Amino acid sequence: MLKRLALLLAACMASLPLMAQQTTVFTEANEAYKNGVILFEEGVYGKAQLEFERAARLLLPVNEPEAELLRSKAQLNYARCAVRLQQPDGEKLILDFIRTESPNPMASQALVEVADFYYNSKEWDKAIDYLSDVPTRGMTPEQESAVKFKLGYSLFVKKRFKEALANFRDIKGFETDYYYPANYYLGLCYFFEGSYDAALTQFKTVERSSRYRPHIPYYQAQIYFAERRYDELIAYARVKADDPSVRKQMEIKQLLGQAYFEKGQYAQALPYLQAYAESTGKLREEELYQIGYTYYQVGDPGKAITYLKDLSTVDSEIGQHAMYILGDSYLRLNQRANARAAFGNAKRMAYDAGIQEEALWNYAKLSYELNDPREAIIGLRELRPTSRYFIQAQELMSEIFLNYRDYQQAIEILASIPNKTPKLQETYQKVTYLRGLQLLQNGDKENAKKYFEQSMDISLDTRTRALAVYWLGDIAHRDEAFEASNRLMSQFLTLAKTQSNLPDESSIYTANYTQGYNYLKQNNHAAALGFFEDAVQGIERNSPFIRNEKVKNQVLGDAILRAGDCLFKRNQYARAIQYYDQAVNKRYSGFVYALYQKAVIEGLMGRTTNKILALEQLAKNYPDSEYADDALLQLGATYQEIGQLSKASEPLKELLRLYRGKSELIPKALIRLGLISYNQGNLDAAISYYKQVFANNPDEGDSNLALAALEEIYVDDLGQADNYFAFLESVRGSVGGEVRDSINFRAAESQFENSNYERAVAAYTDYLRKFPRGAYVLPAQYHRAESYSVLKQYTQALADYEAVADRGPSPYYVKALEKAAIIAYNHSQDFARAYSLYTRLEQVATNPDMRFEAQLGALRSAYRSGKTDGIAELARKVADNPNATQLQVATAQFYLGKIAFDKGDYNNALTAFDEVIRLSDNEQTAEARYLKAYIYYLRRDLETAQQICINANKESSGYPYWVAKSVILLSDILQEKGDLYNARAALEALLENYTGDQELISEARRKLDAINQRINQSSRLRTGGDPNTLEMDDGN
Repeated sequence: MLKRLALLLAACMASLPLMAQQTTVFTEANEAYKNGVILFEEGVYGKAQLEFERAARLLLPVNEPEAELLRSKAQLNYARCAVRLQQPDGEKLILDFIRTESPNPMASQALVEVADFYYNSKEWDKAIDYLSDVPTRGMTPEQESAVKFKLGYSLFVKKRFKEALANFRDIKGFETDYYYPANYYLGLCYFFEGSYDAALTQFKTVERSSRYRPHIPYYQAQIYFAERRYDELIAYARVKADDPSVRKQMEIKQLLGQAYFEKGQYAQALPYLQAYAESTGKLREEELYQIGYTYYQVGDPGKAITYLKDLSTVDSEIGQHAMYILGDSYLRLNQRANARAAFGNAKRMAYDAGIQEEALWNYAKLSYELNDPREAIIGLRELRPTSRYFIQAQELMSEIFLNYRDYQQAIEILASIPNKTPKLQETYQKVTYLRGLQLLQNGDKENAKKYFEQSMDISLDTRTRALAVYWLGDIAHRDEAFEASNRLMSQFLTLAKTQSNLPDESSIYTANYTQGYNYLKQNNHAAALGFFEDAVQGIERNSPFIRNEKVKNQVLGDAILRAGDCLFKRNQYARAIQYYDQAVNKRYSGFVYALYQKAVIEGLMGRTTNKILALEQLAKNYPDSEYADDALLQLGATYQEIGQLSKASEPLKELLRLYRGKSELIPKALIRLGLISYNQGNLDAAISYYKQVFANNPDEGDSNLALAALEEIYVDDLGQADNYFAFLESVRGSVGGEVRDSINFRAAESQFENSNYERAVAAYTDYLRKFPRGAYVLPAQYHRAESYSVLKQYTQALADYEAVADRGPSPYYVKALEKAAIIAYNHSQDFARAYSLYTRLEQVATNPDMRFEAQLGALRSAYRSGKTDGIAELARKVADNPNATQLQVATAQFYLGKIAFDKGDYNNALTAFDEVIRLSDNEQTAEARYLKAYIYYLRRDLETAQQICINANKESSGYPYWVAKSVILLSDILQEKGDLYNARAALEALLENYTGDQELISEARRKLDAINQRINQSSRLRTGGDPNTLEMDDGN
């Protein structure tokens, strides 16, 4: 027994140090925890967190219940500090603690703690999340009320009224500190849910609370308003509005004004609405509209404008109505530009179709009155056929088109109109056709084709469609697209059958003429004949009515000749002669060709005598004709064929006498004379004729024939081989050099003359490589340049033209300079180079017109290259030239104005620009008009600058870039004048309709953004705020 007691005492003595150690740790941890609590309550969360961490760490190895409880409390408070310090792991620490400690009541405490933190921090979403997880079973009414009120209030602020209502309803009967707040917000939930009777019941319960009693009249008045009980509201609110104990008196006055507003009693509504507006910095859109509309109704448009203009950025039904009333208010004050801007805003919104229609019509009319036809049309195009203004709109558009005959502008406007009426569609068809014809007459086939195709696609007016098809067929023919031209002309002929009074130059007979050529070019002589004959018959039948002399003479005469040619090709000689006779008898252009063809036919028909007579008549009567040398050669050949050698020599010698150095047939005539002499036994004469061949640039075939004949005479007939070789040696250089030179050049020339320009380039290049110092270097290089130009290989063409010009005076010198200058300016855009070329051209120009064009070109080039020295002198030369057209003088004045503008010499710039505007109407005019406005803007003469910009809408309408520049300048002017709304309207209209230069569009957007910022800064419109969160009164 004693031994056992001794052992027990020993064990107790052994455990004393461990217990003492644990007690020390617990004491130290408890001290750290208490320090943490003190620091936490003082809001020093960082240091408090360190103390809680230390306490929890010290207690980590201790397993006593009391220690574990303290450790849990330290861990909870550590997590609470983390949440308050907004540390990234704060929420995770709380959630980990709750998960670890559940179902310990301390877990619920943790939930409440973090929920309260977020609730007090007004982080409603997080407060809702945590409060929703707090278990309320077993809580006291005070505790449950606290949790559910906070949850309900958080839901209420987030406009989740049904959920909030359930929480308030659960605690509305608990007599706690939350009794009145819960019933008050329950009433508000009913109010926002539209349960007005239930809301009033709750408000009656709360009337006993001095805290909430002052708030109830406002909501009760709102209920009356929501239920349209305007008379009750007026009776109730008139008393409450003057009670100093009632909260939101101004809002109650507003409700009172709104009640009168709804009853249409605007004079009674005005003082209340005005009082509210004057007491409030910012107003909602409906509030601005109500007071603005009230002023409008009581006949004060100026005051109405003050409030309504702040709604110009609002895209809503209220905004649309406000803009329409704003526009009418401006009209009542005769401020048409402002009215147009307001109607423009109203028309862009579709909330109320009736308002939109009215606004569209007013916008279009005002645009027209304010000299902005483009915007007028844009507005009018939106009026549908069902609109009551539709007929008036069509009439107004017709008036606009009658006053503006610029086809290009008309096309742009019409093209932008969707769902055109048949009348407008027909107008578009005609205008695109006329624009195409205009471009074709100016030599712009490609763009003309585009507009003809647009016109052709519309079939309302058959006559216009037929004409568009005709000219498309004509263009295809010019482009040698004969199959396409054939198809189009066939289509035209079908359409034209039902038409009368077609233009002479685009008629059925001219179409037959072109169609004949289409088949002729495709070697279908039978089909070609039919169309040429139809053309002849058509022109002859309608001759009394044809005014176009070209059609009556040139086209008819050529059609007759081509009909003869088709019959000739088909061996129908008798009928061919009939057509040729007709051409001869009426002396149509080309009748000498008909005489020649008749002679050929006589020979083919075996009537040699008739052939000879015909050829003799041609050669005798028409020695200057291009067929006279052919006739003489053919006459000689004919006599030769029938063995009359003496007679054969006469026409051949006549050919030599009259056309040596002019005709390419000289070598052939010499060869025939050599043969005739040889056959007559006169070998010396034959040798002489054959030798002369080599002095007349023969082609290779003629050279070979002549050499073969000489070899036969010298070697076979005379046995004088040495003489043959001597001659051969004397001409070897010619045959191997000069003749080859000529042959090579003529080969290239043949390609050039036949429009085979790629082949011509290759042939000329080959010639110039082989004969760099040949006799034909200049024409070869010049014609290669011409070929390059046709092929649009302008860099190579320029090099050749300059090379020709650099060789000095020659028949090609002046032309080469002129064409080189044109290419350097228009295609290479090497303006310094162009200036040098034009300057040289001015010095050597062969006539006044060329000299003037050189001066004009030098002027343009000098300005574009920055060579300001001498520009003024060149411009004055052009301006003072008596042969200058108005447009050319305007161009000179334009450059004088630009130079003065660049130097800041605005007086002289204005003088020059005024002349440009007076004398011309093109793109430089539009630029001059803009620069003139800009000068007045720089001088701060804003009124003049503004008027010029406004006029540019009409006067420069064909040049959208300069109209856009003027609109941007107009916006700047209006900004400086403080008219921000019209400044904005100008840019909005520009961005809505202009799709050209992207830099201008970007500039307009930047300026529009800046204007909107300025407008928003001064606007009384209340914007912003979270649409899902109520703005709570801190005192409530």
